[in-house]
Amino acid sequence: MRIKRIFCQTLQSLRVPELSRRLHQRESIILMFHGLTDLQHYGLDNCQHKHLHVKRFDAFLNHLKKHFKVIALEDLVRCLNAGVPPPPSSVVLTFDDGFLSNYVLGFPVLKKHGVPATIFLATEFVDENKPLWVDRVDYAFSRACRTKHELIRVKKRLKALPIEDLTVAVEDLERQLGFKLDLSNGTSVPAIYHVMDWSHVREMQESGLVSFGAHTHLHWILSRCPPDLVLSDVAKGKGIIERETGRPCTTFCYPNGGVGDFSDETERIIRGIGFESTITTVGGANAPGCSPFLLKRFGITSDLDLVRFDMLTSGIDRSQR
Repeated sequence: MRIKRIFCQTLQSLRVPELSRRLHQRESIILMFHGLTDLQHYGLDNCQHKHLHVKRFDAFLNHLKKHFKVIALEDLVRCLNAGVPPPPSSVVLTFDDGFLSNYVLGFPVLKKHGVPATIFLATEFVDENKPLWVDRVDYAFSRACRTKHELIRVKKRLKALPIEDLTVAVEDLERQLGFKLDLSNGTSVPAIYHVMDWSHVREMQESGLVSFGAHTHLHWILSRCPPDLVLSDVAKGKGIIERETGRPCTTFCYPNGGVGDFSDETERIIRGIGFESTITTVGGANAPGCSPFLLKRFGITSDLDLVRFDMLTSGIDRSQR
């Protein structure tokens, strides 16, 4: 890792990223964040780097403003639907799930830099204060002082289960470990698990900087669900967001979102509900003239420093994401 960092720093000194950005300026990049933090985490808390330190987030936005044009997701989709090239070197910021830290820590930084973002809400999480099943697993493993290797192995197994088996498997796991995350905003629950409420959503929306898309209601991997459940779950999430925001919800983001987590069938159902774009976690930039459906993103996590962020966004090294 140290050798790679030295190599990247050498490329920076030779201004290679600047040349690469010019070569890739017609591509549109979508960046994926989840939560933010202002703490130093130990043990299994944030061991998979989903919650980015707010100071690093601020540094990343400062870098993007210098070298890219940060645009709203809706503007990118509008360009793609109209067959119009997006602005050169365009970047879109997205957050998944609806963590409270998006409001408490992220929103002030977005306002400071004057850049837009889209937050995809898992509505059971936001509307009912029920933690995401993946966070329930993280919490139980962290409190039980298990290893990162065990956590990753178990989550991989759980993600492969049919939906009818997943809920039972998570509950069994909580019983075995002796810890359960009941409410995301419980008084003893670490801040990284806290969820925003609708007053936060509406305040951010009214600022004109933040828009909100759908991320299902139950945050289940849709390719593991029967078609009738895909339809009801996605439509429920969309309806709740529109009820609470008073605005159409036209963008959708797949939970987990990798290859195998969606299908032609799930995509057909979601388009039929009335969405104008769908977003995945498949890594890559989006070429000019591409479809606004099944758009690619780069995941940004707390283990990515500014040097590697530069290599990723400039197009020199996108294999790491």
